[in-house]
Formats: sequence, C-alpha cells, structure tokens
Amino acid sequence: VMPTADGSANQVLKTDGSGNLDWVTSGGSYSDWAVKTTTYTASSGDQLICNHASTPFTVTLPSSPSAGNTVTIKNCGAATVTVGRNSKDIDSVAADGTLLTDSAVQLVFVDDTFGWVSL
Repeated sequence: VMPTADGSANQVLKTDGSGNLDWVTSGGSYSDWAVKTTTYTASSGDQLICNHASTPFTVTLPSSPSAGNTVTIKNCGAATVTVGRNSKDIDSVAADGTLLTDSAVQLVFVDDTFGWVSL
C-alpha cells in the first residue's frame, strides 16, 4: 500500500515485507568525505581527507566503538597525521598510528581484544 503523502528530501520507499510501504531516510554506513586541516575526533563512518601543508595534527578515533565501526583516513597534506587510538588498540598494539604524506588507512573496530584493525 502506497503512503498517502510524499516523503521528504533524501527519503526512499521501504517495504515491511507485507505489502506496506513507508518513507524512510536513505543513507549508508559511510559519511560524505570531509576535509580536515586540524585536530578532529572521528565518528564511525567518517571518511576523512587530511590536508595541512606544515602543521601536524591528530585525528582521534571514536571513544566507545562497537564491532564493525569504521573510519577511513587519507593524508594528502605535507604534515604528518597522528591517528589517536583513544584507549583502544590499533592492530593489537597499544600505540597511536602515523600517516605520512600520501598514506591512507581504513580502520575497523573488531572488539576489545583486537581493537581497531587496519585494512
């Protein structure tokens, strides 16, 4: 059964499997790409382009991640970007990460044993 009213911007039709349709906000697991030039605390789904010519800065990972959370970071600038682990391991190591110019990483949180795993 079609809804009686139009949906809002960026909404799509969703079925309940029983022939009923409703409007829901569309979206996926990832945010749009964002350019960062200074210290930033990431959220799950962030896709970040880091771009600073001279001043190093830190992108801090989410503080209370859940299994499957992900953050993607690309350093296009000349300055080093530190990936702050925010108390969770990165690749089973209790240390922050470093992204030099033209480096990139996608991190996925597995659990408290492995922490963030780099892909």
